[in-house]
This record gives sequence, C-alpha cells and structure tokens, in this order.
Amino acid sequence: MNTNHSEPLFDLSYLNQVFQGNQEMVNNIIKLFLEQVPEYVGEMEDCIKRNDLLALHPLAHKAKSSISMLGLTSMERNILDIEKRSKEHIELESLPALVGAVRKECDVVFDQLSAQLASSAA
Repeated sequence: MNTNHSEPLFDLSYLNQVFQGNQEMVNNIIKLFLEQVPEYVGEMEDCIKRNDLLALHPLAHKAKSSISMLGLTSMERNILDIEKRSKEHIELESLPALVGAVRKECDVVFDQLSAQLASSAA
C-alpha cells in the first residue's frame, strides 16, 4: 500500500472510459463507493470481532465491483483474498490482518475520493 498518500490510490480511467468523460456519472459511482464500501468494511470488522470469519466472503463479494471500478488495485487484491479464503475456509488466520489492511486503505481512499468529489463540484 502507498504510505505516502500524496498520490491517489484510485484510478478513474476505467470510469472515464466507460462513461466517456461524463463527470456526473463518474461522481455517482464515487458517491456509491463512499456510501457502501466503508459500511461493508465495518461489517467485515464486526465479523472479525465475533470471530465469524466464514461470514466475510459475501461482504467482500459485495465490495469487490466498486473497488475494481475505481482502480483500487491493492485493496482489490486484499478483498479477493478475503473472499477466497473465507469462502474456501483456507488461511483463516490471515483474515484479521487483511481486513485491517482494507480498513486502513479504505480510510485513505475515502478522504481522497471525498476531496475528488469536492473539487469536481467546484
């Protein structure tokens, strides 16, 4: 993960291509991410606290497409690992650290995307 945080962790080139530069549509996808993904990550953290590691994969699956569309490659790798390991009941001991890494990156990306929305609305 990029610890500098001056460079955006996201890449909007896919969305710009799909929506042909329509900023309103790109912003709608960003807003959806900001509403949903932190909630999914919070639910994943609750699963970790309850030691319900097998309940992680549906949450990771729900978050996956939003993360992918925003070009969040590091977060996407972790989400895919969480989904696979939880679903297949493998390497379960690694899941708390993976969820923690997703939370840290989610917090940074949340701030970066919020700033992106603010600047595109100006």
